[in-house]
Formats: sequence, structure tokens, C-alpha cells
Amino acid sequence: MGKIIKNPEPLEASYVPGYLINRDIEIDSLRKNVVFPVMRGLSSNIFIYGQSGTGKTVTLRFLASMETGCYFHYENAISVGSFKRIVVKILSSLGKQVSEKQPFDSLFMALKRSTSMPIILVVDECLNLVKTDPDGLYNVLRSAELYDLRMGLILASVDNPALHMTSREIRRIGIFNEMKFNKYSTSDLSGILDHRSKESLYDGVIEPEIIDGIASISERSGSARMAIEILQKAAFISEYDNRRTIDMETVRKASAMINPYITESKLMELDQKELLILLSICQVLERNVDATMEHITDQIGVNFETRDQPIPDLPLIYRAIRHLESLDIVEGVRESLGRGKGVKKRFFMGDLPVSVLIQKIFEIIE
Repeated sequence: MGKIIKNPEPLEASYVPGYLINRDIEIDSLRKNVVFPVMRGLSSNIFIYGQSGTGKTVTLRFLASMETGCYFHYENAISVGSFKRIVVKILSSLGKQVSEKQPFDSLFMALKRSTSMPIILVVDECLNLVKTDPDGLYNVLRSAELYDLRMGLILASVDNPALHMTSREIRRIGIFNEMKFNKYSTSDLSGILDHRSKESLYDGVIEPEIIDGIASISERSGSARMAIEILQKAAFISEYDNRRTIDMETVRKASAMINPYITESKLMELDQKELLILLSICQVLERNVDATMEHITDQIGVNFETRDQPIPDLPLIYRAIRHLESLDIVEGVRESLGRGKGVKKRFFMGDLPVSVLIQKIFEIIE
């Protein structure tokens, strides 16, 4: 590896770290509601759901790595066509080859003979499978009652699977638990990125304010997956360019590769004054991680005087910036100055490299 990356593995979204940021409650709930009951011979199932990047998969993989008293089997539902196929794959992983044509009772009896350990079956991205195979879902969820099998089921999806089931199907499968994974906060994302960067990058490669900048970009989605991917791409770009550090402009380039929000059509909605105000913000951000109103107004004065235009007053500047925020071109964050001292607002731009945006603005105004 070069001067940036010492270990690329922690930069992969699929990497399972030794500690998870802000998922202790979810881990404890999974242990309480599924793992411990199944280990005591009781049937227990749970539906977990939440937006992509909120830590569902990594939490389940982390739990599997920590619990040695159960046999965990993870399956992504996209790669299988039925719950019966999943049971056949569990048997195969235990060294037992059986036909998928066998009925569920034969398959579950084979499972009981194949292992004495309780089984925790994790089915990720399960929504379509829940919709298309209700009979298979019924057999797996009721396996303890119907077949005297010690098996718990964890179903994971972006949406709550129960919302896509009929009331009859819900009554049929019986009682199950539900748990939502909420979006990560900016501080959560900063913690995740700090941990990943320490494991993957050489010392001194990335400063805390750059980590916070990536977290701010990813805060809109609350997605750790997005944050880690930005860090990964920024690291590879920096290494390719023979840099010794990761700067904010490289982070913006990495972000643009993932999710470029700003387009020429948005810029065409702006009038001449708004374009010059946006240009001023970009020029401040070329030199800084974020921009304050003081720096922005100073740069606005320079740009308007250079073009022999009257400098806009503060109300016009504030209206223009609010318009830029409404278009998701610029993002602003209020920051308290302390008790009784008021607040200040910092502005940043996460979705497009500032240098690219400056070029686009010049093409329009000139």
C-alpha cells in the first residue's frame, strides 16, 4: 500500500468491527428477544427494519460473531427463492445434502438430527420473500410449535415486513417482535469514521475536522454505508494522487462519485446575484472546511466590486442563501456560542467538488 492506506479491509461496508457505535440497545434487544429465549428452548422471532446504512446487517453479523452458544446462519433473501431453499442451505452448511422437494417436516427433522445447538436464522433483505412465500414464512416462524425445533428467526428489511402482510397472514404466523433501526446522527457517523480511519489509514492522514465533514455530508441520509464509502473513495483518490493527507476537496470529489445532487438545471434556477453569492461561498470553501457569514460577505464584496455591481445588502444575501439551501446546493448548520451569546451559522457543501462548481458558475455568468 501507499502513504494513505495501511489496511483497506475496514474501508469496506461489509467489514465487521470489534465494537459497534450506538447499537448497544439493538444488540441487547436481539439477545433478550431472540437469542436467550431460543437457548432456553423457547421460540422467538423478530422483524427488524430501517433505512439502508443504519447498521442492521453489521449488527447481525457482529451478534453472530459474539454468540457462541447458538448456530447462526445468515442468508440474503435476494439470492434465494423460498424459505424452504434457505432451510436446505442451512442443512448443506451442516454437511447434510437434501432435496428441496422434501416437505418441511422432513427438512426440520433433518435439522434436529444435524445439530444439537439452537439455530438463529437471519434473513436479510427479506421483504420480497415475505410477500411471495407466506407459506414458507409460516413454517419457519412456527417451527418450534409445529416441529419442536429450537430455532429463532430474525427478518431484516428496509420497511417493516409486517406492513406488507395481510391481517390474516399476521394472525396465522402468531406473535412476533419488531424493532426499528434509526438513522445515525452526525456524532454517531463521526465516531464510526474515526474508528474505521484508525484501523485503515496511517497516522496523520486525516484530521478530525475532515472526518466531521464526511459525517456532515452523510447526515442527511444517516447512512454509515455512505459515510464509509466516501472515506474509502477519498482515501483511494488521495493515494492515487500521491498525497500524504485527505483534504475536504478530495472528500467532495469522493462524494460526487457516490451521489451527485447538484446539476446544471439547479444552477439555471439562480439569478445573477445568487450565482455570484454562490461563487463567493465556493471560493471561501476552497480555503476552508466550512464558511462563516463573515467570510462569505467579505468575498461577496470582492466579487461584486470586481464586476462593477452594487454590493447586496444583508437581507438580500440571507434570502439568496436560504434559496441555495432549499435547492440542497448549500447546507447550513447553526452552532451555539454559549449561554446568552447567541448562535452562528456555518455553511458547507458536500455533494460536488467546489472547483467543479466554480467552473460551472463561471461558464454561466461569463
